[in-house]
Amino acid sequence: MISDTYKSIKEWLISHDLLDGYTLQFLKWVEVKNTKTAKYIVIIPAGGGDANEALTRDFFRFVIISAINDSNIVAVNDRADEIRQSMLDDFQINNVISMTPISGITQSNTEEGRFVFEFTAQLIISR
Repeated sequence: MISDTYKSIKEWLISHDLLDGYTLQFLKWVEVKNTKTAKYIVIIPAGGGDANEALTRDFFRFVIISAINDSNIVAVNDRADEIRQSMLDDFQINNVISMTPISGITQSNTEEGRFVFEFTAQLIISR
């Protein structure tokens, strides 16, 4: 079952049209077979506060993954930047009170030819 926080992040991404053309996954990236053209956004927990408190400050990695041998890497990097910048402008939905990027966007590559762009954000969550 997907947690309320993941549901809130998904709703926020949809409300800002940031999922168009991407498959959303949580906790880990699972490549779907025979989908070389698929692009992914993966939300991964990265530590945080005490889950027993009414408000927690949790960290999440936002990972944006290109298609294999994607010829438009700039667009994928731009999507990572759009997500990051949108957090600064409009960051509240449901139980998520605040989303603040706390890192720049880093880039790496997979052996299969995918580009991976990621950043970390701190979310203040009402439990």
